[in-house]
Amino acid sequence: MKQIKTSLFFYYSLAIIAIILLVVCFIFEGTGGGGDSVFHFQYAKFAGQHPENFFNHWAKPLYTIFAFPFSQFGFVGIKVFNVLMSLVSAFFTYEILLHFKTANAKFIAIVLYSIILFVNVTISGLTEPFSAALLMVSIYFLVKNKTVLGLFIISFLPFIRSEGLIILGVVFVYLIASKKFKWSPWLISGHVVMSVIGSFYYHDLLWVFNKIPYAHMSSVYGIGTWTHFIDQLYFQMGLIEYILFFIGCISMVITLIKFKNKLPFINEKLWLIYGCFFAFFLAHTSFWALGIFNSMGLSRVFVSVMPLMAIIVLDGLNFIETQTLLINKKLGVGLKYIFIILLVVFPFLKTPASYKIPDDFELEASQVLIKNSVVPYINSYKPNKILIMADISVPLFKNLDPFDKSKVRMMHDVKEFNSIDTNSIVVWDTWLSVMEFGLTLEKLNHCNNLKMDTIFHITSRQGRVTEYAIFSRK
Repeated sequence: MKQIKTSLFFYYSLAIIAIILLVVCFIFEGTGGGGDSVFHFQYAKFAGQHPENFFNHWAKPLYTIFAFPFSQFGFVGIKVFNVLMSLVSAFFTYEILLHFKTANAKFIAIVLYSIILFVNVTISGLTEPFSAALLMVSIYFLVKNKTVLGLFIISFLPFIRSEGLIILGVVFVYLIASKKFKWSPWLISGHVVMSVIGSFYYHDLLWVFNKIPYAHMSSVYGIGTWTHFIDQLYFQMGLIEYILFFIGCISMVITLIKFKNKLPFINEKLWLIYGCFFAFFLAHTSFWALGIFNSMGLSRVFVSVMPLMAIIVLDGLNFIETQTLLINKKLGVGLKYIFIILLVVFPFLKTPASYKIPDDFELEASQVLIKNSVVPYINSYKPNKILIMADISVPLFKNLDPFDKSKVRMMHDVKEFNSIDTNSIVVWDTWLSVMEFGLTLEKLNHCNNLKMDTIFHITSRQGRVTEYAIFSRK
């Protein structure tokens, strides 16, 4: 296999992509995902005033620590942080491909950023881009035989995304297959470090296990089908990536059958690329189909392993090229560039798997309603009231610290809505109030001591109606 040299094309393409993403961060006001994106930002932004935020298992301690300085510059700051993390992912994915001597590695930035979901989640406050970056940095050091450093870094993955535990399991198998089992204790180093640091707050060395919010065999979000994520792959990736992805999987099977362990990188690529992705995929498929671990069947979780998916897509492209070259050299090269062009163009076509510009980067309809109607009403008529709400975007647009209980309370903090303080108001919404807390508008209307002051509604471009009602004591 010939040596693959570094390419200026990769760096030029990555630089152009970086500029575009940073411009989007500053021009568009969107949060890249509703409540979770905003809440991660809030946890990081106010961690200085509330140090316990650094050890909140839901917020993900390592993410909060790294995002903290960026979040001080507002929501645009945390979006910039995630853009930087996505660039780290792309760079180390490229370096890994060079290690594997993969043809057409220079196109990996185009392949990765042509996945719409990867870009949409990058422009957010969500944890997946950082998780992807840490994963690719770790794999890079593992394949470069810097095993201890790679294991030490990857051991912190569960403190960015809980599914990191799945990845650690695959890496453990990889160590056995690669006869590096003696280094496996390093896989627990992240838990040891975080356990000791967090114990000063929780007074519990086992807080990293005892405080996991997903550790129960049920889900309030219901159950799905076993084919859910297979169906969703198309919408995650788009048609061209979708086709190349499955061809890439087939090419790996053929390589395994043809060469088995004759190629030195087979174990590395089999376990660290394909193994990590498919373990992740099968785990989330099971969680959703069985209705466990509070799975919501969200596609965005796959951004955590999307650089692995991009590698598989590139394998598919290379397989098509090599097979076509056997027929005709010009045809093989031409077909390759046709696919590259299609990768760039397809996200902008009018298909279900294409960008919805500017909607993908603007505020959601519910956030527009909060910003333009709910918050102005509160500021005019209820300026000093304590907010009781489910939607964390309310304190975001009111510039309040959501962890200051003297100003903001989540609905789960209220035991009886009939007896709320006279200095409090309830901001009810049609989604989170009902889904997360089971609080319907009918229930609030039947509270004897509450009255509805006003109600706002908005209809999204997709036809979804969202309502926000404001209640106060009679």
